[in-house]
Amino acid sequence: MLRYIAQRLLQLVPILIGISVLTFLMLHLIPGDPVILFAGDKPLTPERAAEIRHQLGLDRPLLAQYLDYAGHLARGDLGRTLRGQRPVLDSILEVFPGTAELTLAALAFAVVIGVTLGIAAALAHGTWLDTTAMTLAILGVSMPVFYSSLLMIMLFSFRLGWLPATGQGGLDRLLMPAAALGILSSAVLARLVRSSMLGVLRREYIVTARAKGLAEHVVVLRHALKNALIPTITMLGLQLGALLGGAVVTETIFSRPGIGRLAVDGILNRDVPLVQGTILVAATTYVVVNLVVDVLYAAVDPRIRYE
Repeated sequence: MLRYIAQRLLQLVPILIGISVLTFLMLHLIPGDPVILFAGDKPLTPERAAEIRHQLGLDRPLLAQYLDYAGHLARGDLGRTLRGQRPVLDSILEVFPGTAELTLAALAFAVVIGVTLGIAAALAHGTWLDTTAMTLAILGVSMPVFYSSLLMIMLFSFRLGWLPATGQGGLDRLLMPAAALGILSSAVLARLVRSSMLGVLRREYIVTARAKGLAEHVVVLRHALKNALIPTITMLGLQLGALLGGAVVTETIFSRPGIGRLAVDGILNRDVPLVQGTILVAATTYVVVNLVVDVLYAAVDPRIRYE
């Protein structure tokens, strides 16, 4: 296991290098002259433009610029924001706990609702319960995050007055954004768990377990569900990317501080170093979490061994 983890960590190196290249090229791929973006609304004379270009190192060869950028990344330096000249890493670390809290809460919501609906639909295959569960799953997949967020605010905040609409702090301010963000993932997991459970429930060892007189909940949870979790765990790693992407919309609508909202503010303020830093951190988090998901396979299924 340790050897496999070490190999996967080595495999992360070229991936992280690729991510750093893409984030570096953001400055050169965006429409317009980067100097104009950095100058903002201030008057820009040719002398001032040349000065900014020299300060940013844009007058150097592209490879030299990237090597300098990569060198700063290796030291944990993501640059400084254009407004306030604050270290980008400090700005990200300040709001990262909020994004982590929202993402984990949304993931927990997706797992609880998705797995429950999937098991219920599989056990009641072909009945009204199965049809209802899959109808809800289709609605969840079809509903954009911004739409479900606005519906929840209108219903639970404006009409019923149960939950605050915006802000961070406390469970009451976390429920709606976590649910709105986790609806789509729960729908995807529900359909996947149902499909996996239907395949497992037809296996011979399930028939044998029932023939031995084991209780139905033991057969379903210990034998069927555990063997159906492998594709579900794979999907959880993929859904993390969707949750991180959806956090941009959710944090903006619910006015929650986080990486997503920080990236939006950076885009609106044309703060390229800040946008580069948020994208780099989000992409790195996604890659690392998928490594953790791969390692979890062995914990779920002892038949899996990594060489």
